[in-house]
Amino acid sequence: MEIGVSYVPTQTAIYPAQLAVAVEERGLDALFVPEHTHVPVNESVPWPPQAFAEQYRIMFDNMIALATAAAATRRIKLGTSICLVTEHDPIVLAKQVASLDVLSGGRFVFGVGAGGRIEEMAHHGVAWKNRWKVFAERIEAMKRIWCNEVAEYHGEFVNFDPIRCPPRPLQKPHPPVLLGAMAPRSLDRVVEYCDGWLPQRVPIDVFKTILNDLRRRAEARGRDPKTIRITAHRFVWDKIDPEAAALDEYQREGVERVIYRIPSESAERTLPRLDELARVVEMRKEKR
Repeated sequence: MEIGVSYVPTQTAIYPAQLAVAVEERGLDALFVPEHTHVPVNESVPWPPQAFAEQYRIMFDNMIALATAAAATRRIKLGTSICLVTEHDPIVLAKQVASLDVLSGGRFVFGVGAGGRIEEMAHHGVAWKNRWKVFAERIEAMKRIWCNEVAEYHGEFVNFDPIRCPPRPLQKPHPPVLLGAMAPRSLDRVVEYCDGWLPQRVPIDVFKTILNDLRRRAEARGRDPKTIRITAHRFVWDKIDPEAAALDEYQREGVERVIYRIPSESAERTLPRLDELARVVEMRKEKR
């Protein structure tokens, strides 16, 4: 099972390339970053008073952040947690994903979602009521681009005649598409057209309950639950040592990867956090 970190790459925090190198040097396995293209000044539903809300206002573009990380590393996975597909042109995004996958040597993991900010989405021309329809069409259209030398798509929200859009991804048929959503209908979406699931940070008992529901839904639709790739998200730093037992639980559940959300801080504060996580990972290895 892989173990890595995620963070919001901001102008005031350790830069993505430096963090990625530190992750790789410590024997960890992945770096994931989230996305908000912008923060509307006026919102019908204001940002919640949470620790990371302010940092979304000064964050870098996720794909460019990961590109710098890819150039500085050779081994770790690089992923989005998540990319807001409703806020991107699918042809452009398909090219970005494929380019990053090729240039990283096939190390990209495409965590995706429809988004949760009404005005942010509206500024990209997507109505809240249509977000999942738009999302599904764009995912399907991108798959056609990735998997075919010549691709075309004709839907309600995505429409293009035959095109060539190189490069093709290095991973076949394409980088894994992991849906970062937890509602029952979204679990069905995971089963129907995604490669896996990337849930939000929740207690492990909640995670296991939803995971069991996801697997039941897969079986009911004739999909082997083992084909659903799971990346779990954690946020635990006050007491890191008990995470060894938590990681054992995730591994027993067949989780492919666990990523720990760390604060967006300077290198002086971030690197000791990585050291602590690497120590826990090494402690698990020694017990085996």
